Amino acid sequence: MSPVSFRAGIVGAGGIARAHLRALQTLDHVEVAAVADVVPGKAREMADLYGIPQAFDSHRDLVAQDNLDAVHVCTFNQAHRDPTVDALNAGKHVIVEKPMAARLDHATDMVKASRDNDRLLMCAIKTRFSDDLLTAREVVESGDLGDIYYAETVAQRRRGIPGRTFISEKTAGFGATADIGVYALDAVLWLMEHPQPVSVSGMTLTHIGHGGPPTRGVHWQWDPAQLDVEEFGAGWVRFDNGAAMVIKSVWAMHMDSVGETFVLGREGGLRLTPELTVFRDSWGVLSDIRLGVEASHPHVQFQRECEAFYAAIESGGPSPIDPWQALMTNVIIQGLLDSSRQGGREVPVSMPLPPP
Repeated sequence: MSPVSFRAGIVGAGGIARAHLRALQTLDHVEVAAVADVVPGKAREMADLYGIPQAFDSHRDLVAQDNLDAVHVCTFNQAHRDPTVDALNAGKHVIVEKPMAARLDHATDMVKASRDNDRLLMCAIKTRFSDDLLTAREVVESGDLGDIYYAETVAQRRRGIPGRTFISEKTAGFGATADIGVYALDAVLWLMEHPQPVSVSGMTLTHIGHGGPPTRGVHWQWDPAQLDVEEFGAGWVRFDNGAAMVIKSVWAMHMDSVGETFVLGREGGLRLTPELTVFRDSWGVLSDIRLGVEASHPHVQFQRECEAFYAAIESGGPSPIDPWQALMTNVIIQGLLDSSRQGGREVPVSMPLPPP
């Protein structure tokens, strides 16, 4: 067995924290040394179950531990900022679950703290480590698509409202757009090589979820009385290089599909879902090239993102997912919400910090 090189703490003891823990258990050089949760006794329960040495009821006690090298922030969205900033200020490297934060100013504070303390900050957008998206990125980098001028991002469920902390503005901040929509949004921004957004227009709303889940045939369950975030979001984004993007994020709808995620370039197009396919004019004909690469299992994605995070710490390299790139998703989502509150009017947006 490899000697332990890093000791990690986990803030949050819910389902996503356990996903991180399972991934960390596959890394011989990382020991989970502490866990914290604001619910009294919950951290101790998780510590006893998984053999974690220390348990705390406050993240501040955890980040104060001198033996920790890194902190995994796995709380609900509205609680991302404080443990992230406090850990960075304490000299710890941080990986924080997606979305970066529930508020744009919170996400900005987090990136500032990373830069001020020269500590690594990574937003855990696990799909960046999926085989299909990694292959799509290689296609873009090959130049075979040419300049990308238009894209659509789609994240959808016919009836899939998750319930619990995901559906309350007090804990989540956003609904479908930040829960599942951020994956597709981040993927396409990465393929577009992150042109800076300049304006957003669109709508967010909730109709179907207030009626509650169907009585049969649906895995997802939620309390309609607690639902006060959007189940549906759709928007139009313009960028400083002249490109444009459509966003569609849906938890509930009376339809089987609202489309797929794709990008259009001057020399070719790429559709990411449902099957990774490149469209080009080749050999004098219109060519559809199915690459035969599927999305990696979520467990694999979690493991790869943790491996990349600790490899970056060890090498002193940049964050595997630059926090400035994750901040861009917050800028666009906030623009969508602001536009919706103003009746769908186009609103100007800008990055609150310069690129690294």
